[in-house]
Amino acid sequence: MFASHNFLEDLGLVLCVAAVTTVIFQALKQPVVVGYLIAGLIVGPHVPIPLFADSARIHTLSELGVILLMFALGLEFDLRKLIRLGPTSGFITALQVGLMLWLGYMCGRALGWTTLESIFTGAFVSISSTTIVAKAFEDERVDRSLRELAMGVLLAEDLTAVVELAVLTALASGASVSVSMIAVTVGRLALFLVALVGVGILIVPRAIRLVVRLDRPETILIASVGICFAFAIVAEMAGYSVALGAFLAGMLVAESGESRRIEHLVAPVRDIFAAVFFVSVGMMIEPALIVKYWPALVLLTFAVVFGKVAGVSIAAMLSGTGVKTSVQAGMSLAQIGEFSFIIAGVGLQMGATRNFIYTLAVSVSAVTTFLTPFLIRASGPVGEFVAGRLPEPLGAFTALYGGWMERMRGGSAPPGEPRSLRFPIIEIGASAAAIIAILIANEIDPLDFTTRIAVLSGYSYFDAGLIADLFALVACVPFVAGLFYGSRNLARALAARAIPAEARGEGSAAAAMAEMLQLTILVVLVMPMLAIVQPFLGPVEGVGALAIGVLLMLIQVWRSVRRMRGQMRAAAGLIASAIAGVGASVAAEHEVEGLGTITPVKLNAGTIAVGSTLREINLRSRTGATAIAIARANDGLIVPTGGEALREGDVLELAGPRDAIEAAARILARPREAAAPAG
Repeated sequence: MFASHNFLEDLGLVLCVAAVTTVIFQALKQPVVVGYLIAGLIVGPHVPIPLFADSARIHTLSELGVILLMFALGLEFDLRKLIRLGPTSGFITALQVGLMLWLGYMCGRALGWTTLESIFTGAFVSISSTTIVAKAFEDERVDRSLRELAMGVLLAEDLTAVVELAVLTALASGASVSVSMIAVTVGRLALFLVALVGVGILIVPRAIRLVVRLDRPETILIASVGICFAFAIVAEMAGYSVALGAFLAGMLVAESGESRRIEHLVAPVRDIFAAVFFVSVGMMIEPALIVKYWPALVLLTFAVVFGKVAGVSIAAMLSGTGVKTSVQAGMSLAQIGEFSFIIAGVGLQMGATRNFIYTLAVSVSAVTTFLTPFLIRASGPVGEFVAGRLPEPLGAFTALYGGWMERMRGGSAPPGEPRSLRFPIIEIGASAAAIIAILIANEIDPLDFTTRIAVLSGYSYFDAGLIADLFALVACVPFVAGLFYGSRNLARALAARAIPAEARGEGSAAAAMAEMLQLTILVVLVMPMLAIVQPFLGPVEGVGALAIGVLLMLIQVWRSVRRMRGQMRAAAGLIASAIAGVGASVAAEHEVEGLGTITPVKLNAGTIAVGSTLREINLRSRTGATAIAIARANDGLIVPTGGEALREGDVLELAGPRDAIEAAARILARPREAAAPAG
């Protein structure tokens, strides 16, 4: 038996065992992260193999891996990119965190746990692991668009976890959770971020550029890693995670313009300690407890994987991301990690949860970490499959909606439109808070209103409770109206940034976009509201509310799709006029009222497209762009159904996000002999 006694022996044992398992898994063409987890089982205290590393010391070393992984990730971002991704990431996070809080709570109650234990369960299954995803993305070499979307969501989730920890700590200590407490927590976090980034942007890029001028790789590496750890220490002293500080350090270093060079220097050090981090996760797996609590483990793992895949995918699609990328993002974030350990640990330390719940959090993290590389690897084919199986009208609508949302995010309020969105936002926030307060007050009944109704009316207590529920629903009506009209006004103001005023009449495609935007705003509000109110409701009431919400959402989506489809057919003349106006030039984009920017792509001889149909090329599912018309000599304009054979000289009129159109143009220009490997 070999048992380590110091940091040197710990590090040597971990790296030697990890080297063996990594080589084996690499030879088997399996993810190396899985090899690290197996190495953790081997050197951990829970498997009878005569190799033991000290868990506490390995955990300390593993923090270095977290810090360096997050620093390297930050090197790929800059402030402009972060600001651009902010609204989309925030929306996706709000929806999927709300869904997972609700789903985790319902799982806890189904397993017979207490209300507080179920709340902690919902919290620890709601946060994905930035460290695990960053490493898996590096191994699988995913597309930049997917990496940016997923990492933006992960950063927003990490910030959300800070607020969750503050609320859960108050709940576990018996203190009341108030709006003012949450506002102070969010305000402190925002102030910390602004101060750290504001000071850092003035110092860090200039300092890095000065160091780079020395042209000494060793000096550049030490200076960069020193800045990384300095920011991690500042974040930890402020009460936040070291990962957040390291990410911000990487982002500020990237502002120097030397990120590529620094990333190359940091990579070897990062890889060593990243391996230690994943081995430390494997060391926490207790097979005996997994066997003992396997039903709970299976249920929570199922909830994490399917809940996050569904939540992130739907939220990403509603935010205007293509179907394939949305599904890929959902499958990439289907795990929990380091923040989940912290949340479960707080519950254990404060006596709010029993010991086995922390063990389950670690076990669910280990299982989902094991699954993550396989899910990421399968996400591309699955995303294409889902996109290719969408009904034709829905597929075309998602592409157009993505283009509209891209224009909205990059546009500004046109003349005559209100430039401030404050009033509808305040109206929405106040209405949501009032609805939550009324529903909770009705369930708690602090004034014993139900008993008073029973005494005055002579009804039974049960009937009096139904009357009290009816009163509560009636009291919510004006605030529901405020939520509806506030979201509608906000959606119209945002849609105005993407669609000209003359194209925004009733029944237009622009009106369909505004309706979808309103639905998106309502969904992102209602899901967190349900998660907050659910502990005060019965399970049937919560499930019923979610089912009704999903049904209404599907109805609204289909209405918008049908309206847009009708507009596409009615707009054939407008498209023809636009094409005639530019002479079907393959270099010129043109506007079609209500449909947005249309990009023509001409088909040349010998390319993959000539002789194939749009259905065979599978353009929309592979790229997210859609062909809304085909301009053909002698035949005029054709509204495609997917079955037409394309000819040399055809001009496809493509709509969708800019990166999707660029990807589609590359596929259409691919020579036929190079097309076979692409499938």
